Amino acid sequence: MRTYVLIGSVVLQACSGSDSSDAVDSGDSGVAAAVPAFGADMEPGYTVVATSEEKLSNPTDLGFHPRRDEVWIVNQATDAVVIVDAPGTEEQDSVRKKDAYANHFMEEVSSIAWGVGSEDTNGEEAFGTCQESRNTYDGQGAPNNFMGPVLWPGDREIFAKANQNSNQLLGSHLDMLHASPNCMGMAHDEGNAFWVFDGWNKHLVYYDFQADHGPGGDYHGDGIIRRYIEVELDRKANVPGHLIKDQVSGLLYIADTGNGRVIEVDTATGEITGNLPQTMEALEEFSQVEGVSQRDLVTGLSKPSGIALDGDILFVGDWKTAEILAFDLEGNELGRIQTPAEGLMGIEVGPEGNLWYVDGAANELVRVDP
Repeated sequence: MRTYVLIGSVVLQACSGSDSSDAVDSGDSGVAAAVPAFGADMEPGYTVVATSEEKLSNPTDLGFHPRRDEVWIVNQATDAVVIVDAPGTEEQDSVRKKDAYANHFMEEVSSIAWGVGSEDTNGEEAFGTCQESRNTYDGQGAPNNFMGPVLWPGDREIFAKANQNSNQLLGSHLDMLHASPNCMGMAHDEGNAFWVFDGWNKHLVYYDFQADHGPGGDYHGDGIIRRYIEVELDRKANVPGHLIKDQVSGLLYIADTGNGRVIEVDTATGEITGNLPQTMEALEEFSQVEGVSQRDLVTGLSKPSGIALDGDILFVGDWKTAEILAFDLEGNELGRIQTPAEGLMGIEVGPEGNLWYVDGAANELVRVDP
C-alpha cells in the first residue's frame, strides 16, 4: 500500500502498487539495500508537494537550487517558472515568475539545468533552459528554427524582473544560442557550458556561452557550438529526453526517448573534424566532433524521459510506463518502482536523498518517500 498525500490540503486516494512482473524481486534485501531511495519493500509513498494551485501547468522538469532550499520547476504550457521555497515542509511557499520575453526565450520549455555564478548575476548561480520549439513566438509567427538553449540568472531580484518593459533590452535572460530547435533536454558541463538533446537535428550538441552578455543583451560572438553527429538521438514529441553529467567521471547519460534507451557518452573523447556553416549568427566556433566514445548503457525501455544520478546509481523515469528504474553504472537493473504519475517527466535527487519528479499531465510536483 502506498500513500498519496497532498501537502497542506486534501489527502488523495491511497492506491496499492500495480503488478510489476518484470521488476526485481522486492524481497531481495540485498537489492533493496542497493536502492535506498526506493525503500526496503520497493513500494514507497508519493507525496504531492505542489499542484496547479501553485500554478504548475504541464511541468516538464525541475532543478534544486545548488545552495538554497528551493526547487525551480519549468512550465511548458505557460513558458514560466514556479519556485517552491522549503518544498514539502510547513514553511513551504511558492511564486510563479515569467519573463516578459518568454515567448521566445522560454517558449515551450522542456528542461532546466543549474550552472554556476557570474558577475552579471551577483555571484548567484545561473541556470539554463532548453525549449521544445521552432520559434513561433507562441503561435504569433511561422516557425523559423531560430531557437536553442538559454542562460538565465538564478538571482530572484533579476530573473523575470530586469528589463521587463524595455524597448532596447530583451528581458532578464543572460545569453542564448540558436542552433537547436525542439531541444528536449539539457545538462550542465562546467562554467557556462551545457550539453543538449537536439530534437530537430537528432544528435547531441555542446554549447558554451562563455562570458554571458548580461541581462537582456544580444551579443553571441563568443559562443561555441559543437555538434556530436555520431551520438544519434530520436525525439518523442512532448516528452523531454533529459541528460545528466557525472562531474567526477566526465560521463554523460542521455535518455534517448524515441529509441527507448539510455546512452553513455565519454565527454573527454572525440576530435573536432571541421567547421560548419554559421547560418543563424556569427560565433567564435561552430564545429563538428567525431570519434566520441559512446555505448548503449540501457536498452529496451519504453519512453525514457527523466534521468538522475546519485553516486553510482542512475535513475531513469519512463514516461510511458510511469516507472522509475534504478541501474548501476554498468547498466544492470537494481530495481524499479511503479509511480502513480500520469505523465512522468523530469526526476531529481533532492538534498535529503529523496527522489522527486514532475507529472506533466497531472500538474504535480511529487516527492518519493521510501
